[in-house]
Amino acid sequence: MRAAFFLLLFANLSYLAWAQWIDVPQPAPANAAFAKLPRLKLVTEVSPDEAAPSSASARRTALQMPAATARCISLGPFSDVASATRGAAQLREKGFTPTQRSEDGEIPKGFWVYIGGLTSDVEVTKVVRVLEQASIQDAHLMPASGEARRVSVGLFSDRQRADRRAQAVQKLGLQPEVAERKLPGTVFWEDVILPAGTASLSTQDLSGEGPGSRMEAAPCPGGPGQPDTMPTRSPTFPTKVAGASKVP
Repeated sequence: MRAAFFLLLFANLSYLAWAQWIDVPQPAPANAAFAKLPRLKLVTEVSPDEAAPSSASARRTALQMPAATARCISLGPFSDVASATRGAAQLREKGFTPTQRSEDGEIPKGFWVYIGGLTSDVEVTKVVRVLEQASIQDAHLMPASGEARRVSVGLFSDRQRADRRAQAVQKLGLQPEVAERKLPGTVFWEDVILPAGTASLSTQDLSGEGPGSRMEAAPCPGGPGQPDTMPTRSPTFPTKVAGASKVP
């Protein structure tokens, strides 16, 4: 029994010696792609020169980053000082500091409903007769504009009344048009500086000047920034703009 024990002990020691000194595992072949990678370092192993980027690299990075700049937009136009003052008060309530300015422009003076594209006296007479039979008393012939002639069917202070008249004329089998009547005058704008990163303003930030008024947002004259596009609601009837020389 003792002989078997020593025999097994001798066999184990022999195998251990062979595994440690004779059967040494071959090292794994080096991967050329991994060999080119930089060695990972701990934070404590990084030198101050390696941690701080070069000034040239810092300047290059700064140039590649977009610079945030302030923008200036103009909200308006307002047809008089009182409405511009109300608009400025609304902007101040929102935390802005508007600057008022004036310029020559066009002041809205209501809406004109008319029937255009008439090319002969026969067409004009027919249209006027249809309107008179429908008890539209304010219909009258307008001065000729080029080759086409027009019959006015009313001037209105707000868009809803103009659309109602246009709908009534359309039911008579005619084709009315709605024009926004504007006259030359002084208009007012509120210029607002938007700091970098500030959300853009829209015409919804102002209550406007009543029915028919349409506010705009545009770049300040000579100021930085791009124009803001504002969605507009499509009218029931096509709207044209009529100047003072074309509208009574």
